[in-house]
Amino acid sequence: MRSQEPIPQINSSKIPMGGGLGGAFAALACMLIIVLGIPQIRLFVPGAIAVGCVVALILHFIRHKKVGAPWILPVTKTK
Repeated sequence: MRSQEPIPQINSSKIPMGGGLGGAFAALACMLIIVLGIPQIRLFVPGAIAVGCVVALILHFIRHKKVGAPWILPVTKTK
């Protein structure tokens, strides 16, 4: 039976990351490490980025009837 010694691991939830340029660099570096480490993802990532950009453009150019109105309409109409 193995001894119950803790195995040293990196816990990514404990690594502090700030916003701005440093956080963006860290996020891109993590994404690059994962893409290089898992070859099957290489085909998925460009498509996911393209779909994300299309959704962002659609959301950016949607005109609302009333500024600040909720996007999700209630199930029942109130009078």
